[in-house]
Amino acid sequence: SDEIVKKKSFQAMDAVIKILKANPDMEVRIEGHTDNQGGTAHNMDLSTRRAESVKKYFVENGIDENRIETVGYGPKKPIADNKTKKGQAKNRRVEFHIIQD
Repeated sequence: SDEIVKKKSFQAMDAVIKILKANPDMEVRIEGHTDNQGGTAHNMDLSTRRAESVKKYFVENGIDENRIETVGYGPKKPIADNKTKKGQAKNRRVEFHIIQD
């Protein structure tokens, strides 16, 4: 499926938004990741768009865009084996990293 952010992800995103609202000095880095299927350039672009679409959701929900950094890693940081469908699915993800001053 081509949807950038899956519906089931909204609960996790809303939880992070709640944390950011409760901690106004906290900043977050949103990292986009892909599996290794398809070309590297496509995956780098896809992972960046994945992170940017989450940022857009955060901003639409009241988080200042200056508190949000985004980065796309494409297939460079797998957390599972890309040889299996299950592993590939785990590698297609967005991670949140809290940056505290």
